[in-house]
Parts: sequence; C-alpha cells; structure tokens
Amino acid sequence: MKDKAPETATNLLQVRLSENEKRNIKMMAAGQGLTLREATLAAFTAWAEKLRAQAAQAAKAPGHR
Repeated sequence: MKDKAPETATNLLQVRLSENEKRNIKMMAAGQGLTLREATLAAFTAWAEKLRAQAAQAAKAPGHR
C-alpha cells in the first residue's frame, strides 16, 4: 500500500493585474512549460536571489561596516 504524501497548507496570494498583464504572464509560463503557480514561485525565487546578491555586493562596498 502506498503512503499518502503529507498534506501541505496552502495560502491564497492575490495580485491585481490587468487582463493583458495576466495574459502575458501566462504566455511566458506556458512558453517555459510551467504552470502559473510554478512560474510565480520561480519569479519570487529569482527575486530573492537578486536581493541576496545585491546585499552581498553592498556588504563588500568600501566604507561599509
């Protein structure tokens, strides 16, 4: 008998987008073979990595303690 995968809590994230913005995002996601959810998670992950890189760069800047 197969074990059930543990259920994870899900939370709703709502964003106001124009129909054109939504269509463009969905087209980009589909072009990468991603669902809208997967594309959203990838976008936030990329944003977080960019922020970390900027913070690391700022820490290396002269005059930073």
